[in-house]
Amino acid sequence: MGSFFDSGPLPDWKDVQQWLGKEIPWKLAEKWDRRGDSGWLDQYVKNILQHGKDGARIHANANGKTGPSANARADVKRDAKTVTVTLRLAPSVQLRHLQLFVTSERLKITGLPDDEKKLVKFPCLVFPRSGRADMTGDGIVVIRFKRKPPEKLEHELFIRQ
Repeated sequence: MGSFFDSGPLPDWKDVQQWLGKEIPWKLAEKWDRRGDSGWLDQYVKNILQHGKDGARIHANANGKTGPSANARADVKRDAKTVTVTLRLAPSVQLRHLQLFVTSERLKITGLPDDEKKLVKFPCLVFPRSGRADMTGDGIVVIRFKRKPPEKLEHELFIRQ
């Protein structure tokens, strides 16, 4: 069986790093390149994926649940002016115990059964105080935030001697 990396053009390394969630060990890569071993990256990616599968399996077995958060599932959607988070709550979640804490970068949900907490990262910055949460029925909570525009100001920095 051939290598994934021999089958065509390689993806952009920034995309690979974002997908893997960590930096590629470049010093390690340079050592392998000097030795002429081109399969090191295949093995590195296989190891990461295998550990991810094992970790998910261990987590599911320990809690008796199918995923890291069986009590609440969050879907995040971004449009031109807003970010919308849709929470689908399990029937065991009591709304009066639920608490939502927000920063410009993330939403933290506490008060879930078994003292579980859920963290939802936003795809862009938001104004935290603009958040409005509405219960739509059947255990669905919709939370809307206004997007914070990106900083476009440019500042000059001076080098001190």
